[in-house]
Amino acid sequence: MTLKFKTDPDTIYPYTYDSSNLKGSAELLFIPENSDELNNALLYCYNEEIKITISGAGTGITGARVPNGGAVISMEKFKNINLLDNNRVQVGSSVTLDELDKFLAEHNLFLPPNPTEINASIGGNTANNASGARTFKYGPIRRWITGLKVVLPNGDRIKLKRGEIFAENYKLSIPTKNGSIYSVNLPTYTMPDVKNASGYFTGSNIDAIDLFIGSEGTLCVFEEIELEVLPRPENIIGGIVFFDDNYRLLDFVTELRSLSRLNFAISIKKNDNLCARLIEYFDRKSLDLLSPKYPEIPSESIGAIWFEQEYYLDYEEVLMTKWYEFISKFTTLADETWFAVSDKDHLKLKEFRHELPLQVYENLANNSQKKVGLDSAVPDGDFPILYNHYLDQFADIDLEYVVFGHIGNCHLHANIFCRNDEEYAFARKLYDESIDLALSFGGTVSAEHGIGKLKKPYLIKMLGQNAIDEMIEVKKVFDDKLLLNIGTMFDLQTL
Repeated sequence: MTLKFKTDPDTIYPYTYDSSNLKGSAELLFIPENSDELNNALLYCYNEEIKITISGAGTGITGARVPNGGAVISMEKFKNINLLDNNRVQVGSSVTLDELDKFLAEHNLFLPPNPTEINASIGGNTANNASGARTFKYGPIRRWITGLKVVLPNGDRIKLKRGEIFAENYKLSIPTKNGSIYSVNLPTYTMPDVKNASGYFTGSNIDAIDLFIGSEGTLCVFEEIELEVLPRPENIIGGIVFFDDNYRLLDFVTELRSLSRLNFAISIKKNDNLCARLIEYFDRKSLDLLSPKYPEIPSESIGAIWFEQEYYLDYEEVLMTKWYEFISKFTTLADETWFAVSDKDHLKLKEFRHELPLQVYENLANNSQKKVGLDSAVPDGDFPILYNHYLDQFADIDLEYVVFGHIGNCHLHANIFCRNDEEYAFARKLYDESIDLALSFGGTVSAEHGIGKLKKPYLIKMLGQNAIDEMIEVKKVFDDKLLLNIGTMFDLQTL
């Protein structure tokens, strides 16, 4: 077989870290250009028992793609995009969200869940069950994945179509392209009933495709992904609402969340009721970080909410009136709302949301700081306690921080910036207290970023060691030599 790889350390170095800033090492780099070259790389590593780390776009923030020696296989050449019909698209694993969105726009289509990082790859999104702002209405990317072509470390290929293979009493039998069958005993733990990206997806009768989605590169290589897509909405109304009271902001979110969920099932053509597809939060510290670029932010605001709703043009006037009246119930700053109906105005709101994480990372880089970042989600009924916990916990600390994110899904990002080891230790203590509170409500340690190599102790805290052992047994079925993405999601010391 023809084998192409690189060994130059300078060439390999860019593949040894991700956006978590965790650093790793590798001795070999494969950049396959097609299925045969991918197979050859995998088989070489399998036969030589060389550890394998799969490399996507490097935008992850938990260290999943950071190698612990061995070989890196980069999927960067798998860039094919094929529109199968009016609601399905087939993409290579390294196609980015931005590339896919531009392709779909040409066909008046869109990918509903809208994972946040536009430079992330679809393969990486699949590996982490990624989500974003529109996940409030449309769920995570799992819901929109209808097919997978995956390759195992031994070169076996599996083609999965949603709706074809189901577990029976936690047991799965999955055929490969060459006719062999992989029999799996699924983990028996109960997954949290919240937005979640922690551990293998499991259940007594799950669809086989869901086991691989969110497995963070520990079971297989994603070569190709098939996605369901939708026609782009005719119109969207959006707004950033500023609030003068934290508790009235929470009341606004709680009522809007309930109203929207009641109306999700109603056709847009018939819906002149409030029905947000996204509900995003910014605390006052977030607004402070953004204010140099957006001086029109009201100085008296204590926080803000960004919303969007899809609608038909006939309902524009009545919806604008309803939104203004609804907003006015919860804030004296209703007249300061930034409404958007044109593409230009929507772009401003999107840039406002995306500017925040950019400012966070610029702040870290400019001040040589470390960040401690929460990614927890909890059930709706418990969210007010978590929200108030954040307000109380951060009120008196002498640290820089921002709290923002997907409040519609009861999922906030609390980022604490640390200038030295003492501050970092204190921030980790706050982090642990918040994680413990979220878990006491049946929440999750990671709602969208995955576990990677940085959150393994918290996955054990969330699910228990027995659950980790069950996941390892699943991994051994598909990765019998235990070569693939070792150190991601869990360690193997129990073997």
